[in-house]
Amino acid sequence: MGLLGKLFGKEKELPPLEPSSPAAAKLNEHKSALEPFVHKIHDRMEFVPAANTVYVYIGKPPGMFGLAWFENGQEINFKTFTTSKGLKQKQIQVIYGKLGEAYAASESAERYETVIGGKKVIVLPSDDLARKIEEVIHTVAD
Repeated sequence: MGLLGKLFGKEKELPPLEPSSPAAAKLNEHKSALEPFVHKIHDRMEFVPAANTVYVYIGKPPGMFGLAWFENGQEINFKTFTTSKGLKQKQIQVIYGKLGEAYAASESAERYETVIGGKKVIVLPSDDLARKIEEVIHTVAD
């Protein structure tokens, strides 16, 4: 929803994330790393909790977005990750395309709202999306 939608209260209301849910538990495991991250990002964030990782789509997926994730209490930024792997721009575009497709395939999945570090964020507890993101990232990492 654009600026006018926000001004006139037309942004879609999401149900709150149940504090006892598995997704909330996964977010809590990474809370010490997520809170400072949330404070430095001034864009829309959708958190995708996975078994040992929390993925974050930043911006407006599936089009214009960034991706970060948290493993072992560490933030990993997709841009620095691809640079460390020595990927060319064309390879990075293909990867972003796959990550965007994975997100688009989960557009109908239920989303919830929660607060991390005093900021409202969206949580998309989709095991299927988490698995697809992991596959794309591990293809690059290997």
